[in-house]
Amino acid sequence: MSVKTVGYVSFPLERETGILPQLDQADIVLIRTKHNFLRHCLRKATKSYWDHVALILFPKNLEKGHFYDLIVESLNPRGVEIHKLEKYLTNPKKYDVGIKRIKNLNEKEKKETIEFMLMNIDAPYYKLSRIRFFFASLNEDLGRWLLRKQRYSCTGLVQKSFYEAASAEEKAKFTFRNDYSSPFELQESTTPADIANSENTVWLYNKK
Repeated sequence: MSVKTVGYVSFPLERETGILPQLDQADIVLIRTKHNFLRHCLRKATKSYWDHVALILFPKNLEKGHFYDLIVESLNPRGVEIHKLEKYLTNPKKYDVGIKRIKNLNEKEKKETIEFMLMNIDAPYYKLSRIRFFFASLNEDLGRWLLRKQRYSCTGLVQKSFYEAASAEEKAKFTFRNDYSSPFELQESTTPADIANSENTVWLYNKK
């Protein structure tokens, strides 16, 4: 973890939760959107503090001319896009951010994860069901039944990118949940809570 340079101007969120560490490709960005009813229902239904996930595409590196941490994320309604991480750091009243990293991720695996994400730019977004999440948030048993086949576009993309980058014997190292019957189910049903709670990842920033 590197120290920020002298004269570094922190973002508003960093003034509340601390300065971000030096990030790396394929670091996982967990996001909480405040004051949003659908996101509130999603968090309640999945028992998660977080409701959205992105991936570090290219970290800030002034020597290489990279002046921003760039992320790739799947957003409603536009699909998979590239943005600056700072969009989530400038308004702590609306967003909270945490960072995790896959344990022992090597350079080849990072490269292949990023390549998969880049190949999916402009892929469509699978919309979350507002009604399904509302009713799922009301009752735990009902929630399990309603959400058993719910697809999570943002986390599914992140899970799939790591899974596709792994060799056959290493795929377990890249999964964020164990209660799945097939790789397809794993990639479609992984939630932000699964990533936040996964023992295959370590917290770098703002553990919740």
